[in-house]
Amino acid sequence: MTRLATLLAGLLLLARPALADVNAFGTGSLAQIEARRAGSDFVLVLWSVDCPPCLKELALLGTLTDARARQRLVLVATDDPGRHAEADALRKRFGLTDMEHWAFDATEPERLRQRIDPAWFGELPRSYRYATDQPRRARSGLLDAATLGDWLGTAITGPGHD
Repeated sequence: MTRLATLLAGLLLLARPALADVNAFGTGSLAQIEARRAGSDFVLVLWSVDCPPCLKELALLGTLTDARARQRLVLVATDDPGRHAEADALRKRFGLTDMEHWAFDATEPERLRQRIDPAWFGELPRSYRYATDQPRRARSGLLDAATLGDWLGTAITGPGHD
């Protein structure tokens, strides 16, 4: 009976939806992202499942058709691990599964926020523009299409992108 129970438990683990394309965001993750993207422009977008403006921003990000612009986005869900399945469902709903995505790996978001930016108090959405010729630039609040287009070097047109 013990073998059967072990086999069934293993099958249940395999049947569980995997979040393999989501990276665990820990205390050293920002440095890892910055090192991997050194010498290139990119935008770091912090969001949460409980943030209505974040959902509007995710919808805007989902309308991007420029593949190069989509590659310059790094999304970080700031929710605790118990909410990762919800975050993954939202990424799928908004068509963001092809973008680099991270999710907070700890239930101590204050510690991770401090590592990202000591001047950030947790307000969302929060974005950072990394440009090779400028210091990192922070922005709290919903990104509009014009700012996002400027940061990514692409025009964003279509319904709701005034």
